[in-house]
Amino acid sequence: MKSLLNISVLCLSLAAGAAALEIAGTVPAAVKGAPKADFNLSGLVVKSVAYEKGAVIMPATENKGKTYNDVKLLARGLYGRIETCFKSGCAKPAAAKSAAPAIKVEGFKPLKSLVRVANAEISFDKELLVVAGVMASKKEPGDFWIAFPEVLEFKDEAFKASVENTIKAAWAKNKK
Repeated sequence: MKSLLNISVLCLSLAAGAAALEIAGTVPAAVKGAPKADFNLSGLVVKSVAYEKGAVIMPATENKGKTYNDVKLLARGLYGRIETCFKSGCAKPAAAKSAAPAIKVEGFKPLKSLVRVANAEISFDKELLVVAGVMASKKEPGDFWIAFPEVLEFKDEAFKASVENTIKAAWAKNKK
């Protein structure tokens, strides 16, 4: 019975690891010792990730004298993998991950702006949090589009469209 329990715990831990964002590549390719790098995390590229004074620092957006942390790490595992890349270099990814990261809209923060009506917090595989803007369309009243931070890039347009549709559907549901 005890060995059956150990096996089930092992299977659950392996399944949890399979859903983690993987470092699929970096720019520059050799990150070891570099002060900044762009990280491809399972199709999401986070630009200008820095390593200063022994800490991983995610990029921030500056607008009108204010600083916004639009990309945040949620998991120690991802932090450790990025830190290892800066310290010792990145390991080659085992195999191309076929499934896109799991997307979850964590919540909305309504704003008093007529253009950017809310900030949407989106998590990817529960490891990376991105704050995107829900923007009111000037051309199509009642329509919305999504503004992602400049430091975030999608490698696959279909995945980007999926993220946008997920946010729009959650926003429509939230407004009701």
